[in-house]
This record gives sequence, structure tokens and C-alpha cells, in this order.
Amino acid sequence: MSLTSQAEETANVIPGDLYDYLVSLTRQATATYLAQEGIAIELEQLPIHLNFSANASFGDYSVPLMPWAKILRRPLPEIAQNIAAILQDMQAPAIAEISVTKGYLNFRLARPAVGQSVIERVFDAGADFGQNDVGTGTKVVIEHTAINSNKAAHVGHLRNSCLGDTLVRMLRSQGYNVEANNYIDDTGVQVADVVVALILLQEGLLELPEGNDQLPGESFDYYCSRLYVAVGRAYERQPELQERRKSMMRAIEHGEEPYAQLAADLSHKIVRAHLATMARLNISYDLLTWESAIIGAGLWKHTFEMLRDRGVLEHPEEGPAAGCWIVPFGDGDTQTDEGERMSDKILVKSDGTATYTGKDIAYQLWKFGLSDSLGVDFHFVPWGRQHDGRLLWTMLATQPEEGATEADPRRFGHGKRVITVIDVRQSYLQQVVYESLRRLGYVEQADNSTHFAYEVVTLSAATAASLGVDTSDGHESYAMSGRKGIEVKADDLINKAITKMQEAKPDLSNETAAQLAASAIRYFMIRFNQQQIITLDMDEALRANGDTGVYLQYAYARANSILRKLDESGYTIPDQLETLPDQLEQSEWELLRHIDAYPRTLADTARQLAPNALAAYVYDLAAHFSDFYEHTPPILKESNESVKSFRAQLVRASVQTMANALRLMGFVPLERI
Repeated sequence: MSLTSQAEETANVIPGDLYDYLVSLTRQATATYLAQEGIAIELEQLPIHLNFSANASFGDYSVPLMPWAKILRRPLPEIAQNIAAILQDMQAPAIAEISVTKGYLNFRLARPAVGQSVIERVFDAGADFGQNDVGTGTKVVIEHTAINSNKAAHVGHLRNSCLGDTLVRMLRSQGYNVEANNYIDDTGVQVADVVVALILLQEGLLELPEGNDQLPGESFDYYCSRLYVAVGRAYERQPELQERRKSMMRAIEHGEEPYAQLAADLSHKIVRAHLATMARLNISYDLLTWESAIIGAGLWKHTFEMLRDRGVLEHPEEGPAAGCWIVPFGDGDTQTDEGERMSDKILVKSDGTATYTGKDIAYQLWKFGLSDSLGVDFHFVPWGRQHDGRLLWTMLATQPEEGATEADPRRFGHGKRVITVIDVRQSYLQQVVYESLRRLGYVEQADNSTHFAYEVVTLSAATAASLGVDTSDGHESYAMSGRKGIEVKADDLINKAITKMQEAKPDLSNETAAQLAASAIRYFMIRFNQQQIITLDMDEALRANGDTGVYLQYAYARANSILRKLDESGYTIPDQLETLPDQLEQSEWELLRHIDAYPRTLADTARQLAPNALAAYVYDLAAHFSDFYEHTPPILKESNESVKSFRAQLVRASVQTMANALRLMGFVPLERI
């Protein structure tokens, strides 16, 4: 059989990736073995864990059979040799050799022909390589970003947004109908604080150290950050001012003018600033949901009544929660963001003000479409086009102006599954939300609610100092506190990253430097395990080598450079190969195996909600390409036509796979740097 016909036959026999193909062959051979031996057990009882072989001399892939000996009650060598013999008799065209080594079943593949089948699979799918339809027909609502609309976004918010946006992209790649919500808490204490600060300024009762007015070139969100810090310090000096905070919260929540309108105007301006910041990292949304709308439309009122009437709430007359409405959770203490040390969660304070958690329960009901039965109507109108062309919608509690474009309310919410991206400090409160749904009888919805928790971001001492944080105390890393003014604004970080990229490579255009900086930040925010506190070091994140977003962009640009040079030389990469190389270099084969694994890896990481695992795969892909680039002669100088054409196709397949994977992480892939 010629190599070309072998490639064609192999491509016809391997319908999907190599993993599925080899597992299927092993399963068929095992079924035959069980029948021949008269062993009456279910095939599913025998685990097939296919992995890359630990030693290349054994083969390409291996299956450990040690657990089978106990299940089948047969000697391990006998089991392995019998199944190997059956596989050999099957004469699968993709298999060059079957062997057994110390309880492992080893497969050595017909590498050139199998490699060509992998490449053709990439070419056939193109930009869809890695996509799946497993989620078709399932609506997933993902809430992420959700920054209080009182001041500028800071570095810690970027981990939320980068993780959330990557989850959105990953699940969309698997066919899910994903709605990205950005929930705006525009009635809470932080917004009330800034409104109080503005009023105190007007009354001459507050002074800002840098000046009471917006500074030249100072954006509104940065100005509000200064107001927030100043009013916090004023509360410490004059505790009686906190009564104004409480009365302001009640006024905003109950729609009292002019305070409610002042809070609304403030929030809208801040949200526009937040959206502009996130656009710099290629993050977009489908819908803005507003706490004021949830209150204004009566959803919180109806939710509270349902919780009360169904016996979910209690109203103690004594103790620390006297006069409050609580969800009872029993004895014991739990530290919450509001400083309470009790397991029972307060949903309504004694002054009638709802807590965040109470409104979150109402919002969770809306996400699942459960609020439809409460007679609550929302309206949805366009907010505007985003940087990527996606139309952003916004939620209203009242009928929009006549002639306004309005969407069908059932278009939004009504999720089958809901994922809330919020840091680990909110874990207890999220569990209160889910348990409240369960006690209301919405068990399925509670089970389909996921808190995607992540740890906080700190700054290395060097990075903190470069961004203006006082590091005189000598700590190795610095946590942030908005109220104390110890934080680094997201835009400052992005600007600093762009500057450092251009300092390292002065010929970079502003656009390229911005995309490299965005890639570096996004990758740093997702590549760690979510339960790990991360310390951002600017120099580390912006390195052009190692496990960084910049390295990934350079690997992609290098691959594109090879294709450009081939094109400039007049060489045309053939669509079909007439002949295949006699053999492949190990670096070629490792790159091919990694490309082959992309769809399966993406499906696994999406199912596990593991952006960090996707990041690890993409880094390995780039590293394998770099290894191939460094350990094979330049393609332009290759005289063997079958080798040259195969490697040129391999580079094209690498470019396509890397582009698909980078876009899933929110990168704008750079063909030139």
C-alpha cells in the first residue's frame, strides 16, 4: 500500500480524534476477549485510561491494564497478551505496532498517515476546529464583573472579568446558548456613600486632598474613587455622618428624589467608564441588569412576600437580629461581608432596608425565569454597540419611551443553568441564595446554580511601588482596599503594561502594544487555579518567554511569519499531499498529538469550568510549536518535497489551532509583532 493510499484509508477510519479512536479499538478488542473467554461482566466495569506513553520507546499511547486483573481474576500478562493479539488481528490501518510492557497495552501509530489525518481534520473545520454541539438547546446565564457603580474598576475586578468572559467563550464553543450578565449594584451602600460625598462637598463639609473638583484629565470614575475614599475617612472622624449614609440608602432604595436620580446618573456614568475599561481587554456582555430595576419593578417585594409566606423567613423579636427578617441556618457563627457573626442570614434589616443577599435571591429567581409567575414585568432596550460589534441591552423597570426598540422579555434570563462569578469571600452568601431557592421548592434550579469562586489578586512589592502604592513597610505583596485607597485601578495597570511593552520593543505600534498588554493581563488572570491567591508582578506577566500571554502571541506570530515567507518565496502549500514523509521527527509528532487533543481538551475544560486548564493547554501547544521550529531545518530550505509540503501544512494547522484557542481566551491573535 502506498503512503498516499494509506493516508486516505487512515483518514477514513479515524472519524474523530486519536483518543476516541484508540479507546474504541480497545473496547472492541476487550469485548471480543470477554466473549472468547466466556467472562460475564459488563464492559463498562473495565476502565480504559488512555494516556501518552511515559517512554517513547514503548509507543505513542498506552492503556494500563493492572486494575483489570483483579476485576477479571486472571493473570495480568495473559489479559494483556490476549487483547494485544486481538488488536493485531483487527489490522487497523492507523496502528503500526501493538506491544505489551509491564501491564501496559502500547500503541505505536503510523505517524505520517495519522498526522495527515489530523491536519486534514483541522483544515476541514477551520475556525470551527474544537467547536462542539453538546450544549445545543441549553441556556446558560453567566453573571460576571458586577462592579459597584461608585468608582473606577481596580485590578482585583479584572480577575473576575477575565475568568467570566473566558467561561462565556468556552461554553459558547460547546454549543451552549450563553447570556453574559453584568449586574450593577446601584442602590447599595457604596453608591450611597458617593452621593453623600457629593452632597457634603456642596455643603462645604468635605474636602478632597487633591482638590474638590475633577482634576485636568481626570475621568469621572477616578474622581468618584477619590470621593469614596474621602467620605470613608470622614465617617471615621465624624461617626454621626453614618446616619446620613443610612438615610441615603433608604432614599435611593425607595426612589426618593432628587437622591434616586442623582444615584442613577452617577451609576450610569460609572458603568460607561467600566465598560470602556473592560473593552480594552476584549470583554463584552449581553445584558446590563440593575439592582434598582429589581427593586423598582417590584421583584424584590414579591420575592420577600413569597419567602415570608412560604415560611422560609423568621422575624425574631429579640437577640442580635431583633426586628429583622432572617433565613434561619441554625446555631454557629459565620463571618460575612457585613461583619455579622451568626449563621442566620439577615435579608431585611430592622430599618426595612434589604441586604445584598435578599436582592440576590430575587435576581436568581429572575435568571431562571421563575419570576414570571410573580407578575413582575421588565423591559429591555439597547444600551449601545460594544467594541466587538455585539449589541448590549439594558434592563428597565418601567415602560421605555414611545418608539424605543424593545426586546421580548423572554429573550433574557430563563436559564437552565446559572453561573455566578464572584470571589470566595462571598461563598457563604451564595450558599444562602441557593438554599433559599431550595426551601422555596426550586430544588432543580438550586442544583443548577454554580458559584464560580476565585481568590483575590495581590500585587508584588515591585509592581505595587511602580503603580504608586506605599511599600515602605517592606511587605512582599500588597492586598487592596478601596475604602482605604489602597488599590490599583485597572486602567492604570493596562496603561503601565502598554508602556512597558513599548519600552522593551520601541518599534511596537500603539495598537500592537495594547493587544500584547491585554493578552498578558488576561492570561495572567486565568492561568492559575481559581482557589489560589495570585500575586501580580508586572515584569513576570510581560515576559516574552515562559508561561505568559506575550509568549503565546510571539509563538503565533512566528508561525504566521513562516507562512508569509513561504508565500513570498512563491511556494504554494498544496491542499492535498501526493506523498508523505517516510517518518516524522519527534517534535513534529508531539505537535501533531497536541493539535489532535485540542477539541477533547476544550470539551473537558468547558465541562469542568476550568479556564486555567485551557490556558495550560495553549501554553503547551505554543511550546510544542517552538520545539518543532527549533528542532527542524527551515522549511524554505527543505529540498525533500514530501517533507517540505507536510511541514508547511503542519504550520498551517498550528496557526489555525492557535488562533482558535487564543480567541477563546479573549486574545486578538497577532500575525505580526
